[in-house]
Amino acid sequence: MHEADQKGFTLVEVVVTIAIIAILAAVATPVILRWLPDYRLRMAARDLFSNMQLAKMTAVKSNTNVAVVFNQAVGGTVFDYAVFVDSNNNVEYDAGELLVAGVRLSNYQGVQFDPAQGGGNGLTFTNNDDGLPAIAFRGNGLTRNNAGGFGAGTAFFSNTNARTLSVVVTAAGNIRIN
Repeated sequence: MHEADQKGFTLVEVVVTIAIIAILAAVATPVILRWLPDYRLRMAARDLFSNMQLAKMTAVKSNTNVAVVFNQAVGGTVFDYAVFVDSNNNVEYDAGELLVAGVRLSNYQGVQFDPAQGGGNGLTFTNNDDGLPAIAFRGNGLTRNNAGGFGAGTAFFSNTNARTLSVVVTAAGNIRIN
């Protein structure tokens, strides 16, 4: 048999390749595990920011109030926050109102509203008549609270790495991540 006719890898080449892959995986795994909670924290804050923007744009587009209510039950599911068209302008979810978005923080493993902020629940929004923190956007893009005045507030997030981010909504309807 001629050496030129043989094809494939030798056992030594396969073992060396597997060893290199194992070493790279061992080095990369701790880095990924430290990075993942911070990624989830940023995603949770960005998603609330995006849903607040969605509420504002939906309100302007449809010239109606769109509310964001925290710890809201809708159809047997309790969402950490729900965005809905508030057809009767009471900043409370009522059966039949159009649910635009419902989000559960359990989708962002290790992320929660920061209990060290906002009176223990991580939120500084004014409560509606149901006792739930809430804010609404009017058809002109400005905010409103349950009493009909301008609404404002902050949602504070924390993760398992003790890092925090917040989403701030001003009375003028400006939304930002800190």
